[in-house]
Amino acid sequence: IDRFFQIILLVVCTISNYMYIVSFKYIYTTVIGSITTYPSFHIVYSIFNIYLTMLNEEYSNKTEKRKTSKKSTYEKKMKTKKCNCRSGCSKRSCYCNKSNRGCDSSCGCGSSCQNLFNHLDYFFGEDSKCSAHPCFVDWLVKNVKTADGLQNIDREALHQKIMNCGRFSELSDDEDFQKWSKKWNRIEANEKLSHIQKFFRMLLSDDATEHYYSFCNDDLAEDDCDWHCTICKTCRDWREWHCDGCNKCAYGTTLPCQRCERKDQMFSFW
Repeated sequence: IDRFFQIILLVVCTISNYMYIVSFKYIYTTVIGSITTYPSFHIVYSIFNIYLTMLNEEYSNKTEKRKTSKKSTYEKKMKTKKCNCRSGCSKRSCYCNKSNRGCDSSCGCGSSCQNLFNHLDYFFGEDSKCSAHPCFVDWLVKNVKTADGLQNIDREALHQKIMNCGRFSELSDDEDFQKWSKKWNRIEANEKLSHIQKFFRMLLSDDATEHYYSFCNDDLAEDDCDWHCTICKTCRDWREWHCDGCNKCAYGTTLPCQRCERKDQMFSFW
């Protein structure tokens, strides 16, 4: 019977996908896990756990690639083209503005540039080189037209709104936020703005911590479990992916699109 369990285990590990394997592990440990008197039980169980760990790492890596591959390709394409505006880049017709990035010295707009993405130091601080998180970018585009319009956003009110969101307590275990909160509780008036800007760098920048603030949901989101689709312009669950076939997000990373039957390329091996 001991040999029989080994054979069954190896067969399941070979032909099952990740979700079925997790289910099998649960059955194996709860139903027959008490059979520990067989000599090779612990060895087989250890091998099984190692296999699960390796598979989970591969699955996580592919999920992360799915989130970033489209973004990196998009950014490379956009960086090859510059604007040549004569109207101060104050409209979305500006190529750089439309690409959600700031203008630089290679652009033809000059000192009259009013691209709002060149003035994000209003939120992140003058010494910061942060770029905005995709969700924050889409919120800014929706609410602000020019760089001057940034001044109409009340930073303290935005900061308070984030702190009052439903999931904010989840940050209590984050070491960076523990340090931030400790200083915030005894902050001097002249240090308040810079500390709020540090807060924004943590939750609104592209270099955010394990969480980011989702303007789509008016709440915190976990970077490992949620992502912002720059095409659909809304935050999505990690199990969703953007289908190039119908240009809409679809549910189920291992499933074909419900509308056009196309599969996510990152999970085409299933």
